[in-house]
Amino acid sequence: MSDRETSPGRPVMGRATRRAAMGGLAASGLAMAAAGITRSRGAFAQEATPVSAADGMAHGDAPARFAPEPGAPLLARKSVAALTPQERTDYVNAVLALKRKPSPWADGLSVYDTFVMWHRDAFGCAVMAGHMGPAFMPWHRVLLRLYEEQLRDVDPEVTLPYWDWTVDNGTGAPVWTDDFMGGNGDPAAGMAVTTGPFRKGAWEIQIFDYNDRVRSPFIVRGLGSGFLATALPTAEEVEAALAIETYDAAPWSTLVSAKRSFRQNLEGWRNCVEETCDPENGMSPTCTGSHDLHNRVHLWVAGEAVFAEEGPSDDDPAETPCTHPATDLMGTMASNSSPNDPVFWLHHANIDRIYQIWLDRHGPNYQPVSGGPWGHNLNDSMWPYNHIGLLASPAMTFSTEAMGYRYE
Repeated sequence: MSDRETSPGRPVMGRATRRAAMGGLAASGLAMAAAGITRSRGAFAQEATPVSAADGMAHGDAPARFAPEPGAPLLARKSVAALTPQERTDYVNAVLALKRKPSPWADGLSVYDTFVMWHRDAFGCAVMAGHMGPAFMPWHRVLLRLYEEQLRDVDPEVTLPYWDWTVDNGTGAPVWTDDFMGGNGDPAAGMAVTTGPFRKGAWEIQIFDYNDRVRSPFIVRGLGSGFLATALPTAEEVEAALAIETYDAAPWSTLVSAKRSFRQNLEGWRNCVEETCDPENGMSPTCTGSHDLHNRVHLWVAGEAVFAEEGPSDDDPAETPCTHPATDLMGTMASNSSPNDPVFWLHHANIDRIYQIWLDRHGPNYQPVSGGPWGHNLNDSMWPYNHIGLLASPAMTFSTEAMGYRYE
């Protein structure tokens, strides 16, 4: 599996990075013919203000504003550890149903695979919609809410649970049981997941990173097997991120210090010195520090190839350098198409929960208001939502309750 995508950062010997190539929007799976894009509002209210053609609206329709319908009940997102056996079964069945259900937005794809495609294409250099910049948390918040509404379209009783990896932080945690996400990869089966409802043969991967030469049709995991992510993040590390009062700072990229940016700190980039764009590999930061919090969870679940130029953090010269030779283990959660592993949603629900804690403490002090990358400014209409008739900007994501849910 030596050619599978790595997780965040720049890999050894110039291997493909986690930044999958899109080669610009024209090459994206989202840049489809207008006939292949349809509208699906779900439980969201209609917004009267039209979006310009430049924002990608099909047929001049008015967009749906990202807000629950009046009178809709407030959904409660539970910890995975608090789910009843029936809730676990219902959630799994809803996920499996989305894998079969035709997409309302993309011809020829399932609902589930459309979400995978969006996440993959969001790394393209011409878009960079949801990573390595201020919109990281707002963009994923909207993605999760759309996904949750699709789950509820299948089963109205289902809500999206979250995996608190600061508490449930081992291979025996409730998230890895055979009735839920299944367990670790099997070394005898190429590290394929062979247990649970998403096991090899029962769950087939359809969407791959553009430069993925292997294209394994099954989930690959190596829980805690890599040298960059031997342990999951701690509550103390999360608290240190939450203490940062500034949401983000110039240059609005991976090059900002994690000490100055809550977004950068939680996303997990450390001591990045350069960003480059390759027409196949996409956007790639060169980072000399550790991979923490959000990024580290992806790495811990996946197993990883060790990256070049890893060493002590500039902020903490005593930090243990990551200099072990590269391994060939590169799991599904390390790719741009990481939602192919359904644990992705549980991880990002926890990131979303932490984002709300920060907002509750510090207020909606989002930066940048303007002057940042396209799609990352306060009132920018975010891609790809503006291509499916949904008005969603970072400014609309400051309250889970305003978006129809809360965290227990």
